[in-house]
Formats: sequence, C-alpha cells, structure tokens
Amino acid sequence: MTQVAIRQSGGANIISLPKMILNTLNLHVGSVLELTLEYNKIILMPVSQESSLAELLAGSPKQALRLNEEDQDWLNAPAVGKEI
Repeated sequence: MTQVAIRQSGGANIISLPKMILNTLNLHVGSVLELTLEYNKIILMPVSQESSLAELLAGSPKQALRLNEEDQDWLNAPAVGKEI
C-alpha cells in the first residue's frame, strides 16, 4: 500500500499519484478521473474518453496533413464508377 500526502499548490489541495500507478492504468497528464466517496473512502476511477477526429488531428504535426502530389492526382482524377 502506498501513502500520499495532501499538499497545497496555490489555492488548491493536491496529491501526487505514484508513477507506477499511472503507468499501470495508462494515465497521463490530462487524464480524467471520476472521484466518489464510499463509506468514508475516496475512490478515483479513470474515465475512458474517446477522442474525436478533430482532437486527434489537433495533435498531429501540420506537415503530415498537407496534400502531396499523389493526393492531388487522386483528387483530380475523373470518376471511374458510381462514386461522387
């Protein structure tokens, strides 16, 4: 069992989660946890969040999103079937 202390940072009271716990649960800075109280116990549970396409693309390097010559050729090619 690991013990943590409550600290003050600015106007907030905080605890630090051990790296081993973060790694085990695949958590990182920005992960969202649900906090509940049950029988005088504090329970933290990870909230799984699915990323939207916009969020995934926001983290991508802008260079990777540029159209290359092959992309342009594909976009400018005439339709060969019933696609629009």
